[in-house]
Amino acid sequence: MIATRTKSILLSVLFLALAVTTGLGQSDPFAGRLETIHRQLEFLSDSISPGLNETANFSVSGLSVQTFLRTLAESHDLNVQIDPSLSVNLTNNFTSVPVKDIIYFLCEEYRIDIRFTNSIMSFSPYQPPPVVVPKAQSRPLKISYDAATRRISFDLSNDSLRLLVREITRISDKNLVISGGPEIDNKLVSGYIKDLPLESALDKLAYTNGLRMTRTKDGVLIIEGTGAGAAPSTPFQGNTASTSTPQVSRNSAQGDIVVKDSLISLEIVNYPILEVIKEVSSQLGINYILFSDITGNTSARVERVRYSDMLTFLFQGTNYAFRKRDGVYLMGQRTQEGFRISEVVKLDFRTIEGVEKEIPSDLMKEVELKVLKELNAFIITGNKQRIDELAAFIRLIDQPIPNILIEVIVAEAQKSFSLQTGIKAFLADSVPNTSGQVFPGVDITLSSKSVNNALDKLTNNGIVNLGRVSPRFYTTLQALEDNSNIQIRSTPKLSTMNGSKANLTIGESQYYVEQTQNITGGVTPITSTTQRFNKVEANLAITISPVVSGNEHITLDIVAEFSNFSAPVVANAPPGNKTRKFESKIRVKNDEMIILGGLEELSKSESGSGVPLLSRIPILKWIFSSKTKKRADNRLIVFIKPTIVY
Repeated sequence: MIATRTKSILLSVLFLALAVTTGLGQSDPFAGRLETIHRQLEFLSDSISPGLNETANFSVSGLSVQTFLRTLAESHDLNVQIDPSLSVNLTNNFTSVPVKDIIYFLCEEYRIDIRFTNSIMSFSPYQPPPVVVPKAQSRPLKISYDAATRRISFDLSNDSLRLLVREITRISDKNLVISGGPEIDNKLVSGYIKDLPLESALDKLAYTNGLRMTRTKDGVLIIEGTGAGAAPSTPFQGNTASTSTPQVSRNSAQGDIVVKDSLISLEIVNYPILEVIKEVSSQLGINYILFSDITGNTSARVERVRYSDMLTFLFQGTNYAFRKRDGVYLMGQRTQEGFRISEVVKLDFRTIEGVEKEIPSDLMKEVELKVLKELNAFIITGNKQRIDELAAFIRLIDQPIPNILIEVIVAEAQKSFSLQTGIKAFLADSVPNTSGQVFPGVDITLSSKSVNNALDKLTNNGIVNLGRVSPRFYTTLQALEDNSNIQIRSTPKLSTMNGSKANLTIGESQYYVEQTQNITGGVTPITSTTQRFNKVEANLAITISPVVSGNEHITLDIVAEFSNFSAPVVANAPPGNKTRKFESKIRVKNDEMIILGGLEELSKSESGSGVPLLSRIPILKWIFSSKTKKRADNRLIVFIKPTIVY
């Protein structure tokens, strides 16, 4: 009893070990490679490349994996090298995910391999290790042949096809040859046949091992491969000569189709698209209707995808489309009735105006695009696949547009100084009365009576006798000094969207009268006068066009004009106008203030008049001359400060 139980336990252990060994042998070698990549990433993040522990936020649509990895490396100080043959487009959204987890996810999802050299990571497509083909066993073949009935039985397991052909040719009266070169000549075959006609048994053996058998007119049996270069054929039937047809059957393609848990895995090479649809639909029990013939072959490798995703992959780049209605999949040409749908695509951040001009012409093929201004949206009509491509592009360019707040500071300072001194004497029939200003400056007109009174007082005091002046005499006495200090500070603010133009005008208007005399002819001419009021403006005008770069530098295209009124040179003339204008194109950082331009104007003037010779004698020149001095200093400085506001 104990011996029987011990024997049972040993058999169970042996069976379990055999099952584990078999499972390991059938596992995907890429899983082991992923474990190695995970350990290497953990090691680098702990010691050499701390950027792998940093978190990242990305939202990408249709971006190549090469561009994504380069951007990730630049943002987190990583050293990468990317194989040019790595062509994968990403549509993912990562929020606060460690960089090492993103890299591991990409490797697992898209079968990407990494080769590590210190801190350098080299990305390339995963290449599975070469399959070790077991060598042919030099053991006797298990074949039995009855020459009388021409029936054969055999039990083969990884036996050499070349030895099998040689043995069958030896024991039978049939000539059997191999066609296809060393690859077919060294192929190993397996199969079990019991008591079948020779040619039928060989046909079944060829079919189960990915080969095919044909027969020539002279009765020679040929075993060859089913690659793209081989002529397609139908399965062998009896002793009749096989005929070739132009149709590509499943026997001329290579690949595996696995359906498990309603998910599909494909690994096919040069496989007919229609055959894939038929086989998968049959296994999943899906109903479909074909509105046109689906032709063409495809090569693909996808794992665990849904039925609709599989159709999307198969029809990508073709003229075919599909649509699901009431649980039935409808398939046919994109342009056929029933495959056109309409979809509304709304913009979240941009205005609808002008966006259609930015869409590439290739994306507009086979679709119709109309603008719904009231909804800030597009209505797109066409095939679903085309609509999805166009909608993805529209969402890609629908990004938040920054606003720019522009502060402009205009500082203007005006300083002036004037000095007038001197005595002037006049003779006139009409003498003005004594009047004028005594304080804070002196500007007095003295009549002849006032002058004579002053002279009489000097004579009565016995100082000196200067006589008297004529009644027609009067004089003016000036000693004036004027100072002016004016400061003007204007701080206009402008806000505009990126790439749009902002205008600001602040001004003042003055009017002057223009008179026109009109004379109407006739016996009695009539003269009429008309008045018209004309306007003269002085403005502070600024026009700015900002463009924000990716690094938040701002390029400003600026035109600024400042004008002021000035006193007219000619009496009764319109007021004058002084204009200062700046035109500039500059690049500044966000929230940085710079000087746009400045103007400094300094003017000095001196003038005087007097009696010859006497106006040059010291002390006496104050009596016999008058002088005027003027000085003016004007300064204008313009500052500008842009700020990005989201």
